[in-house]
Amino acid sequence: MVNLRVLLVPVVLLAVAGCSHEAGPSGPPVAKFGPRVQDLTVKVSALQADQCQTVSPATVYPECERYTTEVANFGNSVTSETAGAKQTDAIKATVDKMQAAVADYEKRQCGVGTQNPGVNNANPATNGPNAGPCAAALTTIREQVDAVGKLLSQIS
Repeated sequence: MVNLRVLLVPVVLLAVAGCSHEAGPSGPPVAKFGPRVQDLTVKVSALQADQCQTVSPATVYPECERYTTEVANFGNSVTSETAGAKQTDAIKATVDKMQAAVADYEKRQCGVGTQNPGVNNANPATNGPNAGPCAAALTTIREQVDAVGKLLSQIS
């Protein structure tokens, strides 16, 4: 009498070996931009709904320190999560401009706790930031957040 296990094992191994090439990739791996980019589009929507994005920049800029920190972190995520996309160069240029505006906003100490907002910026340590440059930095940030949102929608 023939042991069935001895006969079945080689048959199963041949069947599995024969299928292994059918399901494999046919070329180099393709970059996929799935859930992480979708998460970034949700974050864009949240940033766009923030008062720092919707209220006049000249009015709201002193209250946007948290917002600008979130934008800076968001920019870092966008850059890393979209590497390899067709829009990578445009995204990087947009994020760079956004990050430069955030740095300008922070350098001028435009956020919460600033004393005497709107006073001449001759000595920011004592007089507070000038409303014009702070509002301009916030405007640039807002424009770039919108631009990143448009670029992300082209990926997802």
